[in-house]
Amino acid sequence: MSKKTLAMSSLVERYIAYRRSLGYRIHSEAYLLRSFGQYADNHAAGRPLTVEVALQWATNCKGKKRIYHAKRLDVVRSLARYLAVFDDRTEIPMRGLLGRSYDRIPPYIFAPAEISLLLGTCLTYAPSFKRDPMTGLRNATVIGLLACTGMRIGEVLALKNEHVDLDEGVLRVCHSKNLPMRLVPVSDSARISLLNYRIARDRQFGNADQADPFIRSPRGGHLPYTTMRCAFDQLLKRANLNPENGRKPRLHDLRHTFACNHLLRAYQEDCNIDDAVHELSVYLGHATLTSTYWYLSSVPILMQQCSKRSESSIKRARLGGES
Repeated sequence: MSKKTLAMSSLVERYIAYRRSLGYRIHSEAYLLRSFGQYADNHAAGRPLTVEVALQWATNCKGKKRIYHAKRLDVVRSLARYLAVFDDRTEIPMRGLLGRSYDRIPPYIFAPAEISLLLGTCLTYAPSFKRDPMTGLRNATVIGLLACTGMRIGEVLALKNEHVDLDEGVLRVCHSKNLPMRLVPVSDSARISLLNYRIARDRQFGNADQADPFIRSPRGGHLPYTTMRCAFDQLLKRANLNPENGRKPRLHDLRHTFACNHLLRAYQEDCNIDDAVHELSVYLGHATLTSTYWYLSSVPILMQQCSKRSESSIKRARLGGES
């Protein structure tokens, strides 16, 4: 007796519901999955998921680069792994069948002096000061928080007052990219800076409710990402931070800088690098350790430290444990 196969669109909806029940926030992925479900129902109705249909759909988008085709196939691959649990006829596309599905931009790692320069520029350059007296301090608070915690810019802008415990020095990040919630402890100096911002904000706009945004826009709501990105670009120009390679630093590079510095300290203090990666992965809210290990192979200064440690280990082994 042959197995009855449900419409692929129905199976897709089950998978999306399953991922969201685990706390994952999938938006663009859900859109692609539903697109595949409709395609499969139109071109292979009543059949289990096959590599052939997955490839046809993944490459069925004119004018797109190969890397985008590979990304589409990766989405179907995750669906196939789920469906294979319930239907052994499901074919799972091989990883890398269409090549790499991502092409990460090398991060810009800020030097400590550059971050200090940016923070100083925030407080001395505020073109909209008359309209919004909080501009300089707010920009400095956002940039400083990104630099000292490695949080994502979206997570910082989404903070509410109830998420910021300045008595304990802990931030509660809700509905982040990969986790429903995580706690981010901050240093005493960061806690004091956040407290000073809150005092100045409430003095300017009045006491805020717990459900109100911590980083407040002039109009009272959450500060839009586009507003902060434009301000950051202006600050870079004002501070004359122009990299030699011509690629403009991004707000997200402050997160990369935090991660790089954490791992660099682990090397310099001769700590177990695997432990350091695991700690960093939890703190940053990475879904997998692979995302954290990426830094070791993509940031030149970390690659140098990794090579030095490897050379030292080889030398000690050859000399019978002597360095």
